[in-house]
Amino acid sequence: MAREQTKSTLGGRLREFFFAEQSPYGMALVRMFLPSVAMIPMVRRFPHVRELFSSEGTPQPLFELFGQTNPFPLLSPPLAASLYGLMMFGMLCVVLGWRTRLSLCVAVPLYIYFNLLDSVGTMTKYTVIASHILLLLTLSNCGAVWSVDALLKKRTLGQNATAIPPVFPVWPARLTQFLFCFIYFGAAITKIQTESFFTGEQMRYWMLSNWNYSNPVGEQMAMWTPLLLAGAYFTVVWEIVFAFLVWRPGSRLIMLGLGAFFHFMTWLTLGLYIFPLICLSGYLSYVTESDIVRIRRLIRRVKLPTKWLAYPRELVVRAVEARPASVPVLASYLVVAALSAVSAAEVEYRLDAYGLLANNGPLPLKTVDSQVALAMIRDKTPVREKDKYFSFEIGKHLLGGQLADRCSEYEFGDVVVAQCNLNPPHEDLWVECLLQDEQKRTFEQSGQFVTRDMLYANFYYHFGNALVPGKYFVVLRSSGKEIYRRTLYLRGDPASVPEMNEMMTN
Repeated sequence: MAREQTKSTLGGRLREFFFAEQSPYGMALVRMFLPSVAMIPMVRRFPHVRELFSSEGTPQPLFELFGQTNPFPLLSPPLAASLYGLMMFGMLCVVLGWRTRLSLCVAVPLYIYFNLLDSVGTMTKYTVIASHILLLLTLSNCGAVWSVDALLKKRTLGQNATAIPPVFPVWPARLTQFLFCFIYFGAAITKIQTESFFTGEQMRYWMLSNWNYSNPVGEQMAMWTPLLLAGAYFTVVWEIVFAFLVWRPGSRLIMLGLGAFFHFMTWLTLGLYIFPLICLSGYLSYVTESDIVRIRRLIRRVKLPTKWLAYPRELVVRAVEARPASVPVLASYLVVAALSAVSAAEVEYRLDAYGLLANNGPLPLKTVDSQVALAMIRDKTPVREKDKYFSFEIGKHLLGGQLADRCSEYEFGDVVVAQCNLNPPHEDLWVECLLQDEQKRTFEQSGQFVTRDMLYANFYYHFGNALVPGKYFVVLRSSGKEIYRRTLYLRGDPASVPEMNEMMTN
């Protein structure tokens, strides 16, 4: 009997968790912010519709990368531009909340279609996340509040309208929240299996690159090894515990705040823009009715001017109400959608990406120089030996296998740690490290194999009492060539350490 009661209680909790009725404020916020962010790169790609998404260009469908036949048709440039314009119109209507569900049914399949046609540039991690959230928005009642649809309904009901917001089952928001839990947990499992992530090397190379956009802050932070190591462990722990603590009232805001800080740092240090904004837009699904009440109280207390946020919706409502009474709202929506599609095709034609109009026909192809073509196909220029190495530094302490400090002054009895970092990929290498004085006399020499899977190598020198204070050099050599030279100064009294049989140990 107790067992059945426990099951009943568990089932009741699950039903309450997924089917409790709430006003869809969180999903309405997602509806307004996520399509706005997702359309930023799509609008920038509009001038290149002919090249990226039409039969006259060079699209790269995802299925062809896996050796499969592309199930989607490649459309002519005018038709591709028309559908692209229709997608942008649908996204704009989703943001405003005009015929919300119909707009999502129009925009979401087209958004996924165009992303799948350009798997090289358009389809990325953030477009995959955005596609899933947009699909969940289609299944939700996100247009019931803060939308043109809600305003039109309120004005239609007139005096019968109520100030109480409508309520619906909360399961679409729950699925959106679960999506982020699985994303973070899967990312943590992937990072755990990547050794270079916990040594900070992977993050360092990413920070120093401009694969995304310029990130000068990341370039400065890339050399702070302790910070990289602490950030790596913090990220993995946060991604694992996110799914377990974000549901608890006491830790929900903490986990979401840490997530917002994490995505802010990806923008600051890695040059990511759209990806963190997409994720933060999805975080709005965690907003509850009680959160909205507290936010409204804060707005009233601070007296923030928020009325202007409703102006775009008001303008659309006025435009819809200005139509002839005999014309249904759906008909006016379809007319505007058709005009958007035709206008997009005309604008794309006038942009003349291939210069067809300006030159009365296609431009002739330019012949590539044969030597340049051969260099691009089979360039046999060897990689310079120094280009195989990223850095070479000396210090005293290691943290997580990485050099934690850099210094140039040492005393007798200190241990010098010399570390070289390599640029992947590289072949198996024999690397040597030498200790020389100002007359380039070698006092100690050691070497080790650095296999192709290694990204760094460490060399250790323990100063005994056989040297004299002065200026010395730690030299890195590869294939018999000097790559780096670092200066160090030996201070103190040799008699301060016990006499050793050997001058140094390695």
